[in-house]
Amino acid sequence: MDADTPAQHRAAAAERAVLDRYLHRYGPVAWAHASVADARTARTWHYWWHAHLIHVLADAERNRPDPRRRRLLRRLGRGVTLRTIGRWTTPFYDDIAWMGLGLFSSRANPRAFRKIAGVLHEAIDPNVGALPWSVGSALYNAPANAPGAMVLALTGHRAEAERLADWMASILDDEATGLVRDGIEHDAVRPDLWTYNQGATIALELLLGESAIDETDAAWRHVRRARELVLAVERWCADDDGLFPAAGGGDGGLFGGILARYLADAAVELSESEDAEGDAAARAARRLVERNADALWEGRREGLFPADPRRAATADGDDLDLSVQMGAWITLEAAASLDRMLTS
Repeated sequence: MDADTPAQHRAAAAERAVLDRYLHRYGPVAWAHASVADARTARTWHYWWHAHLIHVLADAERNRPDPRRRRLLRRLGRGVTLRTIGRWTTPFYDDIAWMGLGLFSSRANPRAFRKIAGVLHEAIDPNVGALPWSVGSALYNAPANAPGAMVLALTGHRAEAERLADWMASILDDEATGLVRDGIEHDAVRPDLWTYNQGATIALELLLGESAIDETDAAWRHVRRARELVLAVERWCADDDGLFPAAGGGDGGLFGGILARYLADAAVELSESEDAEGDAAARAARRLVERNADALWEGRREGLFPADPRRAATADGDDLDLSVQMGAWITLEAAASLDRMLTS
């Protein structure tokens, strides 16, 4: 990180920019619009993006506690309640799994979190051994199964979470790269490699491996897979100086930030390793987070961050999406978390 702007100051600047530009308050209720006022989709409300807004506010609260932010989280929760008519769910299991993680991280609505966990538990297809992407879908993918398994593990359904993780490893892992492919539909694997799938899988494996003491422990396979995946991500990004592949605007604007959040967690957790492999993975994770945070900060223009860290931001196109600005904010909070956890 550069000496002129500390990591916490960068994250705080990103937070202010997002809230000032996209957040709308209506008395005790709040929600964010999908883009700025002059864009075609400005007033669209996105459930999945709000899951990540709740989650990144929880990240910010751990980094820079503030009672005003806690009040905002309550307002946003009322907004989701209103927008979903009290259900807190959608037909898409990936979306509700991510909302579950946001709720767990923020402690915003324990009742809704438990409801989401129950829906996910009931949605596992026994014939496949995995979560479908949505109600009635034939697609079984990482975006649903990695966060879904985390929600299940966090609510006492460890056996089911283990089975989902093992299903992903056996079906979706790409032997050539060591990365996680997108999903499988009608026995055909979708080969797409997305940053957020790598991040969510790293997080899942770290969660399942947190009780492992050493290689004699059965849970150690999860620690090993998390390490291997971190190093696979580093190899994937090596030809581009450590920068994450960009995924444009829309939902893709969040992908890199999600990877950064969970790489930061890996950097902290794996730094406690007492062996060379764990130390190498921890250092790789930290390098990747800091490299991408630096690039996004350098590309910042007039408070906007670029969808692609290889260029400067512009006041049009993808860079106006809430998702893109939140993706950058999540990345900067990840770097701030590293700064707080590893230098304190």
